[in-house]
Amino acid sequence: MVTDIKRIIAKEVELGFLNVSAKLRGDFPGETTKLSLLFDGKRKQCGFNPKYGRITGLTEFYRSHSATAGDRVEVVVEQGTYRLNFLKVDESEKNVTVPTSEEAEEIIQVSEISSVVKGNVVEGRIAELILLYGQGLLNVYKPIADVEGVDLIVVKKGCFHPLFIQVKSRFNLRGKSFQIALRKMTFTPHHLFFIVGAYFNPVKMDIDDRLVLIPSIDFSRLSVSVNKDTDRETMVLNTPFSDSYTGKYAPYIFPKFRLVDELLEKFQELEKHYR
Repeated sequence: MVTDIKRIIAKEVELGFLNVSAKLRGDFPGETTKLSLLFDGKRKQCGFNPKYGRITGLTEFYRSHSATAGDRVEVVVEQGTYRLNFLKVDESEKNVTVPTSEEAEEIIQVSEISSVVKGNVVEGRIAELILLYGQGLLNVYKPIADVEGVDLIVVKKGCFHPLFIQVKSRFNLRGKSFQIALRKMTFTPHHLFFIVGAYFNPVKMDIDDRLVLIPSIDFSRLSVSVNKDTDRETMVLNTPFSDSYTGKYAPYIFPKFRLVDELLEKFQELEKHYR
């Protein structure tokens, strides 16, 4: 028998679903199917989507318990049988409980915020970092149209050779790694073109303290191709986000307050060749 207690969020109550925690995903079917669930002394057929680890069809279950965000559901798996036990939580306890990282990521993932808006939020955070830490030395511009994979153009005062940045944002990690994926057919490496990878930490509701800053030429060299030799070929790079990491990607991972220092070093290199 395996069990887990899951704190439910407002979106789950509203739409009548339950995201199974990572701890139990392996004990659920690997394909979209119907589950025979036991709860409140009754058995009911509910849908299950393995892509999201999501049980659907729980509106009646939540309504019968007057469920609200912050209540708990115990998920029990025993010999192929799935059971849900509802656990009501006192309102005063809900107000002081801080969501775990997994729960916070889940809130972001099932929100009504589009991927475009999420990307714009992170791009804005990166632009703010550059402006604030640049202290008047650096300015940031956004292209009118995103047709070259360039999100931000950074200019140094007195230097008329800008740096071009593509911001890759993620709102979840793959284990403890940050994944950057770029479509090969729209990717053109250049010594003035850099990729910034930023993880939006849903617990802090801000970008994480670590960033990835990698020259596009290095990205092209170090990334792994997926769907090779097709029009969907994607260049993928996974960088561990750990204070103890010292592997080959470590030179490209920085505390976010050092982003401007790193960019200024790039400008200094440029100024050696362009006057």
